[in-house]
Amino acid sequence: MGYIIGVDIGGTFTDCIVIRTERSASGEDIATVRIGKASSTPPDFQTGFVNALQAAAEQFGVGLAEMLDNAQGIYHGCTVGTNALVEHRTAKVGLLVSRGHRDSIFIMQAGGRLKWMPAEYIAHVAAQTKPDPLVPKHLCEEIDERIAFDGKVVVELNEEAARAAIGRLLEQGVEAFAISLLWSTVNPEHEQRLKAIVHEMAPNAFVSVSSEVITRTGEYERTIATIVNSLIGPPMDSYLAQLERDLKGLGYRGSLQIMSCSGGLIESGHARQLPVLTIGSGPVAGLIGAANLANGACTGGDGNIITADMGGTTLDVGLISNGRPISRATASYGQYEYFVPTLDVRSVGSGGGSIIRSDGESLRVGPESAGARPGPACFMRGGTRATVADANLVLGYLNPDYFLGGRIKLDVEAARKALAEAGAPIGFGAEQAAAAAARIVDNQMADAIRLTTIQQGYDARDFTMYAYGGAGPVHATAIAREIGVRRVVVPLSNFAAGWSAFGVASSDALVVEESAVAMGYPFDPEVINRQWATLEERVTGRLLAQGILRDRIGIERYADMRYAVQVNQIQVRAPDAEKYDAATVAELVETFERDYERLFGKGSGYADAGFALTALRVRACAPLSGLKLDAVDAASAGGSVSPKSERPVIWYEHGLAPEMTSIYDGGALGVDDRIDGPAIIEYPDTTVVLRHGNRARIDATGSIVIDLAAGNE
Repeated sequence: MGYIIGVDIGGTFTDCIVIRTERSASGEDIATVRIGKASSTPPDFQTGFVNALQAAAEQFGVGLAEMLDNAQGIYHGCTVGTNALVEHRTAKVGLLVSRGHRDSIFIMQAGGRLKWMPAEYIAHVAAQTKPDPLVPKHLCEEIDERIAFDGKVVVELNEEAARAAIGRLLEQGVEAFAISLLWSTVNPEHEQRLKAIVHEMAPNAFVSVSSEVITRTGEYERTIATIVNSLIGPPMDSYLAQLERDLKGLGYRGSLQIMSCSGGLIESGHARQLPVLTIGSGPVAGLIGAANLANGACTGGDGNIITADMGGTTLDVGLISNGRPISRATASYGQYEYFVPTLDVRSVGSGGGSIIRSDGESLRVGPESAGARPGPACFMRGGTRATVADANLVLGYLNPDYFLGGRIKLDVEAARKALAEAGAPIGFGAEQAAAAAARIVDNQMADAIRLTTIQQGYDARDFTMYAYGGAGPVHATAIAREIGVRRVVVPLSNFAAGWSAFGVASSDALVVEESAVAMGYPFDPEVINRQWATLEERVTGRLLAQGILRDRIGIERYADMRYAVQVNQIQVRAPDAEKYDAATVAELVETFERDYERLFGKGSGYADAGFALTALRVRACAPLSGLKLDAVDAASAGGSVSPKSERPVIWYEHGLAPEMTSIYDGGALGVDDRIDGPAIIEYPDTTVVLRHGNRARIDATGSIVIDLAAGNE
């Protein structure tokens, strides 16, 4: 008997999915799944982590020490770095740069600075501003040195001046250093020497070196990545060190694997050195889980999926095209774009804890959230401001006596009072405010999904939506109606509430290596072949060092390309040919042109200008837990499709008059059972809302597949 454990920390709850595998008397392997939830405990997130483990152990009827002693592995979606940035609980960072280049991070890049901003902000040029600098100028020191583009040392490192600069930063209380020198991607000699000097002068300081963070040409983006890594380095290092000590004290003897934003697991030690790789990893885990389930199970659709992960704080949106999650070569923090390969997950401040307020003229929802502390008013934990969860309760979507299987009792009157106060400035009562807030948040999320698909060159109507997270299945059918999606899947029914934790547990070990190149067309196949060989040797070696067998390692290749006279650089999937020749290079160029037109519009390319190859990247993956999501038996024997009860529900699209609505016990439903909306399906941890015209069925994995009628209102 063994346990596979996945843990994901959210803004409101920490989710723990545990899969227990055991051999039956007949020799068959039996997998049992349980979900444990606990309130997140910022800033000491390890407390909520352990509490979620304890809750899952109780579901199995075993002690926590016994479960950890028999754990095959613990896989963690870690949001500590993300939260540190959002809440400005970061380290005080000093920046070391080449002489004459201190201002590059303050000048910024106009395109990158505006790239992720709303359209109305971009259009209003007079209102555009630069964000606060990540590192103030008085904490930026210029270093006398210079390396040329070909790696030759033009000016030797002035170590005496460097020591003086580092000393000045230490006197100002700097606790972490970011080192980013020109052309260090070609020759990192000076960066490595500076790192050694910092460690001599401040042995406990956290140090990030740009040539170790990302080996890609592009001074500004590489510097920002290095700064972000140092900003979150100390809090992440402290958190993971404490968590590992706690787990060891509780009896866990294995290693801790951390989810990365690139879509795979990395060792805890690697995450402590490069925490920038973990930013946004929780939502990425859900995307990976959705791809794994869709590729292994018959849930309908053709591998084109929109993922909608709605938790307490945000809605996180990802895309899967033809079974593959969409990725990009850069990440962003506010208006700062930086080099880190990541799966493309976009977030909007709409969640169950999003606060409802009035400005005297209209009602607004989010992006501010009540979070885990104090939480929504109905949680009775000190929160008094109305939230989306309060609106869902007053509308009748949530059962006040069965939230989280009855583990949390919800106060309807507290929710009504908070909503009435929020709506009072515009003359709305509690029900009106709840209905308006629900409509607003559903449309905000629909807009976010529509924008995400359009920016990637896709039509949302061609996709199936996978809805998960604590609030995703409550809102999914309303969102889908708004954007024209015809099918919604709630993966593994009750376990959708902890789906990102499931995604973490089913993820592969991942190593990414890349190399900066500067090559014009026609590309030299032999140079490309040598680069692939070097990169693949490095990624394979790192996985072999983890004890992974060579025949379990899979390799994927990517290239960053652009037109020679255009600025829009994109990542494309490179051919998997054993040796590149002229035909393979032509195939790579064709892929680039096709992807470019998908992103920027037909006819937007300019092949006559030629092509530029700027980076090559290799991803190496290997299974760790061996968990196959389509093999998880989440379906019950069931057979009963009779409602367990009725309650009045306000369907805002049909007015404010409550309608008696059938309530179904999800645990009593079996494979192929069907339910027509309007109806609500209740599981201990997940509530699924079916609107008028919806039809739900239970598939072989226990997932709920919802078909929306054409023209549904």
